[in-house]
Amino acid sequence: MSKKYNLDLYKHNDFIKMVQVKKQMSFQQQRIFDTLLATVQEMKKTGEFVDVVSEGELKIDLTTFKEQMLKGSKIKKINRKELENALETMVDIKFKYSIKENDQDKIGTFVIFQKAEIDFNTNEVSVVFGKEFRTENLLPTSNYTAMSLEFLNTFSSQYARLLYQYLKMLIGKDYNKPFRTDIKLEIKFIKSLFGINEIEHKMYSKNTSVMLKNTIEPAVLQINKFSDINVSFEKIKRGNRIFSLEFKFTPKSEYLKRKPVNINDDNLSSPLNMPEFKIFKEFRKWILENYKNKDIIIGPVGYLANTTIKISQAGYLHNNINSKDLAPDDAQFLWNWMFDNQDRIGKVNLSEEEVFSLNNYGKFLYVFNKEKNIRINSTFKKIVLKDKLNYDVFITLDNGEDKVVSNFFSIESLSKELKELPLGTDGTIDAIILN
Repeated sequence: MSKKYNLDLYKHNDFIKMVQVKKQMSFQQQRIFDTLLATVQEMKKTGEFVDVVSEGELKIDLTTFKEQMLKGSKIKKINRKELENALETMVDIKFKYSIKENDQDKIGTFVIFQKAEIDFNTNEVSVVFGKEFRTENLLPTSNYTAMSLEFLNTFSSQYARLLYQYLKMLIGKDYNKPFRTDIKLEIKFIKSLFGINEIEHKMYSKNTSVMLKNTIEPAVLQINKFSDINVSFEKIKRGNRIFSLEFKFTPKSEYLKRKPVNINDDNLSSPLNMPEFKIFKEFRKWILENYKNKDIIIGPVGYLANTTIKISQAGYLHNNINSKDLAPDDAQFLWNWMFDNQDRIGKVNLSEEEVFSLNNYGKFLYVFNKEKNIRINSTFKKIVLKDKLNYDVFITLDNGEDKVVSNFFSIESLSKELKELPLGTDGTIDAIILN
C-alpha cells in the first residue's frame, strides 16, 4: 500500500536552479518564499482568484498562509511575533543578477517584495511585488517541479532543502516514471548550489572534505530520513583531489503508486503465481522457463491494443499478429518494459480500454471546466466505455480529487492529448467535468 502525500507546492525550475533566486536566500527566507508560493497556488486551486497580478498588490488569505507555514513544522500555532518576523523576512529577499553575454555586461539587484502587511481585521496578507519580478512564475507552468511542502519544512538543514529540490526537479512528478535517478555534479557546481563562497566559507573553499562533511552528508541523512526519496553519493577524484560527486537517488518504494485499474484475473495465460523480481536476469530466466509457447502479454506500450506477445519454443519474443519474432532492439526494449510492468505478465484477455488505461495511467491532461470557466491540470487514470464510441475519462486533479470527464469521442482523440510532461498554455481540452 503506497503512502499518501500531497503535492501542494509547484515551483518554477528557475527558483530551484542555483543561478536564480534560491541561493541568495537565507534558510528562513526560503521557507517564507515557499509558503507564499503554496498559499497562492492553494487559493488559485480553490478559485479564490483567477490570475496573479503582474504588478501591484496581491491579497492572500491569512488563515491559508498560516496553514502552509505550519506544514511539516514541529510548532502547532503561529503567533503574532512569528508573523511579524515572516513579514520582515519577505521584504528582505533580494535578487542579484549578473549578465555577460553577446554585447551585454550588467550586474544588478532588485527586491522581490516591496511591501508586506497583515490586516487582522480582514484576515488578509497583502504583498506588493517588485516590478522586475516575474509573478507568472508563482503558478505552475510547463517548467515546474511538484513537491510536498511538508517534506521541505521538515528539514532543519538548508543544504538538505536545496539538494532535495534539485533532485526532485530531475526525478519529475511521476514516481513510477522518473526522468533521472542519477547525476554527477562537480564540486564547483555544488558550491554554487549551496551558495558557498570564499568570503563567508573560507574553510569550505580550502578543504572539500570538510565541506562535504558539514553540508552533503547531513543533507543526505535528512533527505533519507524525512522525505520521499533515497539518496546516496560517491566521491569522484582527479588525482588526490575530489573533483565531483556522483549521486544516486530513487523514490522510496512506499510512495510508488499501485496501478488502480481493476482487471479480471480469471483467464490468465498461465495459472502461475509469479514472484516479484528485483533483478532483471532472474525475471527473464523465470519467464523463459514458465512461459515457453505461451502468450505472455497483450498490448504493451508501442503496440496495438490487441497485439499479443508470446515466448516461442526457441525462447524469443514472438508477435502473434504478424507471426514474426521481434527484432533484437525491439525485444530488448520489451523485456525492459515487462520487467518494469511485472503486474501485466500473463494478463492476455484485457479489453482495449483496459490496455489503454494501463498504458497511459499517470500521463498529463489539461481539461477545461465549463462550469467554473477555468483550466484544470490533471493526470489520467482510466477510461470506461460509455456507448459504441464514447468514453468516460477518469482523472485526478492536482489536489488529489478524482473526477470524471465526458466529451471524448474515441481512444484516438484522447491519445493525442495525453502527454508525458505537463502541458503549457496550449492544448486545453474542451471537456465537461461530470462530477
